[in-house]
Amino acid sequence: MERACAMETVVQEIARMLSPRAIYLYNQKRNPKGEQTSFKLCVIADVADKGQAEKDIYRQVDCPIPFDVLLYTPREWEQLTADASTFASRIIQEGTIVYG
Repeated sequence: MERACAMETVVQEIARMLSPRAIYLYNQKRNPKGEQTSFKLCVIADVADKGQAEKDIYRQVDCPIPFDVLLYTPREWEQLTADASTFASRIIQEGTIVYG
């Protein structure tokens, strides 16, 4: 059961740390039993130093399942999602909002 709740725990911890506008789940892998084995999150948060914020997430958030975080500032997100050819635009279309 610990594995099943891991993604939600990561989302809650990121929300506590960064107070993001939104978090999207944009990729996940599952084993043949249907259990999540890895996931990728896109976080839209107003942070002064994206690199440091990402490092802080990886240092402070413990998870038994491997995860990746892609971080955008709100300004970057607005600019990139306005262009349908960007990865950010694809995240909006294909991802699932899990916070915000």
